[in-house]
Amino acid sequence: MACSSWKDALADCALGKTPEPDLAAHLAICPGCQNALLEGRAMAARIEEALRRSAAVEPPLHGPARVMGRIHGQADTRVWWRWTAVGSAALAILVAAVGSVMWVQRPPHRADLTALSAWRSPTEALLRPPVAAAWTTKPMLGEGFFKVKTLGETHAQ
Repeated sequence: MACSSWKDALADCALGKTPEPDLAAHLAICPGCQNALLEGRAMAARIEEALRRSAAVEPPLHGPARVMGRIHGQADTRVWWRWTAVGSAALAILVAAVGSVMWVQRPPHRADLTALSAWRSPTEALLRPPVAAAWTTKPMLGEGFFKVKTLGETHAQ
């Protein structure tokens, strides 16, 4: 800009104010100030257009509440819940992936393992006393566990 004394008046004219007669006379003879006024009006038009576009956009749903919360020093708790949900989802995906890998890589079922699980030690039978069957069975009516031989029976044989 060629003339620094007209700087504030040119800025006012660029923003829409009608030029005063002194400034109009100066603009008629000074091409530098004419260019400065044209550049200022172009910049004002770009700013006006940007403001119109930004005013046409809807604000975020919780935007004003978040701004007011920051002004009053309150923390936004929704962010914590969002990260918790993301972390839970990631953990669930990880558990599902590890589970599927372990399921695919499990050892096959073998028949010899089933036979081995049915095996019993012979020591169990050896340690059982001979009268163990008498401990687990009930005598029938008129029957006894021990047959008592009378004196006549013992000599008869």
